[in-house]
Parts: sequence; structure tokens; C-alpha cells
Amino acid sequence: MKRVCITGGIACGKSSAGEIWRKAGARILDADGVCHELLRHDRPLINRIASVFGRRVLGLAGGIDRSVLGRIVFNDRDKLRKLNGLVHPCARRAINAWLNMLPARAGFAAVIIPLAYEAGWERGWDAVVCVAAPLNAQVARLKKKGFTEKDARARIAAQMPLAEKMNRADYVIFNAGTVAGLRQQAKLVFRHIKEKTEKRYERKR
Repeated sequence: MKRVCITGGIACGKSSAGEIWRKAGARILDADGVCHELLRHDRPLINRIASVFGRRVLGLAGGIDRSVLGRIVFNDRDKLRKLNGLVHPCARRAINAWLNMLPARAGFAAVIIPLAYEAGWERGWDAVVCVAAPLNAQVARLKKKGFTEKDARARIAAQMPLAEKMNRADYVIFNAGTVAGLRQQAKLVFRHIKEKTEKRYERKR
């Protein structure tokens, strides 16, 4: 089974690329979704986060209120590092469990991990794909989701520079804005990874 990491910047179209791959037959898991579930239901993690950031981050249902937590960490790099240090190990265990659960005949599995490089999780994949976009497009997309200009730029600045992610990735999908362009690039990369890894495994046999 091919294991691929989809990474890139915030609001660049990683989930859209993943959905295109899903329709092409890949198994897809979104690390953000995994983290959101952990922040809702993983009681030991929730307690550790509350002990570090205060009980004000707890929501009415007992999980973490991500909007409150976001306002605390995304304007403070030290606090963001502390949060990532708590969440990333739990998310990594959950993602590895999902990958190991898939049957070999699944063929192609991709995990969308926005902070793959920041978390030091760039190794162990058949390929790493970076989905990138122009800065103004990132800001505009985040503003459509309700972020202010200041908050949008803070979220972008909190991540590794997109140019560095692009340089380190095996493949880059540049989502300049058109759905057709994104679909064409995503399908091309998907096909190339499949062909390349199939040839590699044939040589090993």
C-alpha cells in the first residue's frame, strides 16, 4: 500500500486535493479531523491542555473550545509550541493506528497533515505532496471563513514558510484559484506517485 502525506499551508486546498484523490480511489484521513476528535473526547489530553492553558479553554460539553484556545495560541509562538507538544503525539498515534488498520489491498492511502514538517513527520512516506497557494488567496479564503485580516495573517505566519515546504516536498500542487487547475494537478500527481511506487516495489520483488 502506498502511503502519502499531503501537507502545505493553511487555506491552500489540501482537503480539496484529498477529495479529488478520494474519488480516484484513495483512502484519505485528515489530521485536523483527528485532532478535533481528540479535543472533544480524549479526556487525558483535554485535562493536560486545561492544566496548561486554564479551564477557560473548556467548552460546555467538556471538550476543548477551539475558538478560545485558538485566540490564546495563534498570537504566541511559545504557547503554540506547547499546545503542539501535547496534541501531536496523540494525533500521530491515532493516525498510525488508522494506517496500520488498513488492508494491504487498500492500494493508496493519504493523510492530510498540515504541520508535517513542523512536527518532524516528513519521513516514512512514499511521497510528500505540498499544496500551496498565493498569500492573497490564503487570506481571502480565511476571511470567507470568518477570520479577520489580522487573524488570518497570524494563522499563516504561525506555520513554516510555504516556500520552504514547497522546496522540501516531493511534489507541489499550486492552487492558484481555479477548480479545474487544482483537479488537473492533483490527478497528475496521483497518477505519477502510483506509477513510481509500483515500479519501485516491482524492482524490490
